Amino acid sequence: MFLKRIILLLLIPMLSTAQIEKSIKYKVAMMQNFVKKGADGEAAFWQTKGKVTFAIVNYTEAQNPIFKNLFIKQYQELLPIYQRMVVSEDVKDTNLFVKILIRQEEEYRALLTTEQLNKYLDKLKYFEENDPQANDSYSSLFFSEKLLNEYKVGFN
Repeated sequence: MFLKRIILLLLIPMLSTAQIEKSIKYKVAMMQNFVKKGADGEAAFWQTKGKVTFAIVNYTEAQNPIFKNLFIKQYQELLPIYQRMVVSEDVKDTNLFVKILIRQEEEYRALLTTEQLNKYLDKLKYFEENDPQANDSYSSLFFSEKLLNEYKVGFN
């Protein structure tokens, strides 16, 4: 029920593509799954994001703590906004949640080397074009280049 309301609230102010609608649903559900874990949600969040991205970009030993800290901070920032959003069901809270996801994606990308960024974008593009199931999984946590650009236009 809540997920449908969030999607409807997001769709009212903008014309959305099916991909954005679907990925918003997955992003909210992803956060909901981590929040349900209570105190363990933060660790599950950073470990999941870290393992998923490590498999693509192969962080260096020096990068591991940087990305761990980044993912922990992301969760800590998203948690109160998510909690407020689910209670208020206010489109402003939902838009803030999405805008933070966009910014967090850009912050993540900025920490990657050029080679890592290319691997990351290529893998997400491959999933988007060839593997719908993997694309759904990855788009719950990250943005392909195409999806990020669509979000930026839709949530400007």
